Amino acid sequence: MNSSLRLFTWFGIPVHLHWTFGLILLYAFWIGNEQGAGLIGALWIVGLFIALFGCVLLHEFGHSLTARHYGVQTKDIILTPIGGIARLERMPEKPMQEFLVAIMGPMVNVGIAAVLFVLGYILYSGDHWAFFQATIMDYFTPLLHFFQNLFALITNSMSWADFWAFFQGNEDSSQASELIAETGLEVGGLLLVLPVLLAVNIWLVLFNMIPAFPMDGGRVFRALLAMRIGRVRATRVAALTGQGIALLFVVFGLVKSAFTLSLIGLFVFTTARAENAMVQLDEILRRFSAADLLRKQFTRLSANDWMQTPVNLLRHGLERHFLVFDLDDKLVGALEEADMLRAVKQHDYSAEIARYTHPVEVVHLRESMQYIYQLLRQQGHSIIAVADENGILGVIDEEGLRNFMRLQGMK
Repeated sequence: MNSSLRLFTWFGIPVHLHWTFGLILLYAFWIGNEQGAGLIGALWIVGLFIALFGCVLLHEFGHSLTARHYGVQTKDIILTPIGGIARLERMPEKPMQEFLVAIMGPMVNVGIAAVLFVLGYILYSGDHWAFFQATIMDYFTPLLHFFQNLFALITNSMSWADFWAFFQGNEDSSQASELIAETGLEVGGLLLVLPVLLAVNIWLVLFNMIPAFPMDGGRVFRALLAMRIGRVRATRVAALTGQGIALLFVVFGLVKSAFTLSLIGLFVFTTARAENAMVQLDEILRRFSAADLLRKQFTRLSANDWMQTPVNLLRHGLERHFLVFDLDDKLVGALEEADMLRAVKQHDYSAEIARYTHPVEVVHLRESMQYIYQLLRQQGHSIIAVADENGILGVIDEEGLRNFMRLQGMK
């Protein structure tokens, strides 16, 4: 990827670092400078950020390796400032498989948090252990207070005005800071990093398990629904739920000046809408095969003819892409509109068509329309040859697919 730096390949999966990740490191140094931590303190903060994204990377490998177990490969994993993205070829369609693929990412973070807790328990005792625990609790006290006040609002023990005032303020004291003030405890880098790393892993679990499709929790929600109402209806329900939660993300982020959360909300909203549309489209495509879109009347070009011939056809005909055959009437490839335009640009009219021909996909007459759509829209083929046991029967091209989808009420 042009916008990413390839770091390494692990378990056969390339790991890329998005160029904007450098902003995170600059942000870490800025925090260290603002807090007067000095160079060593700033390096500890940078190390913390790197460790956090290491946990995110392991989270994505949890998804990827589980998906591989079910025959789904991962193109790559990309680390960005707002998290990681494992680009799976597809999600398993069986609900239980999707459930396991979705849940294994957060489960990796549960495992990391457990290891860090045991490590802290072994390394620290007395006031240091108390500080370790207090630091962790500082990350969850605001959440606990939020749910306490939300429950009070629901049970009419709190007014909307009081809840809104709490929501806008919501300032909680720090147990760790109070402990330092009381005991005069001196804390070093590792004692600061370990509990923060543990708390963030727990937050990753809680946040990812929010049922906002297509986040992990939303996919778990979709998988559970699909066991009862089918994948298409389950996707529709999960997508609408996810979009509603995404709007809450946006509002919460704007009110609390947590703009990263607002960006995540916008991403979730648009992605949920797009994936829902794709699943609905996929359900329609299942009903058709290549035979329903086959165009039997098509122009056959000869590989040893000049490029002038297809250029003239392009100028005066309706066809934009052609199949190319040899003297024995054997299919050798395809000539697409882009190839002919390239020849025109180079004034290469006397070149043999074979020079501009490239391989063409050949599908069976009974091939699913899902696969046809993937070839034309996702893999970028402009024309496909359709055949049966007796040979080439016709073609399917982008224009034919567009007209077909228009007739079916699809985009």
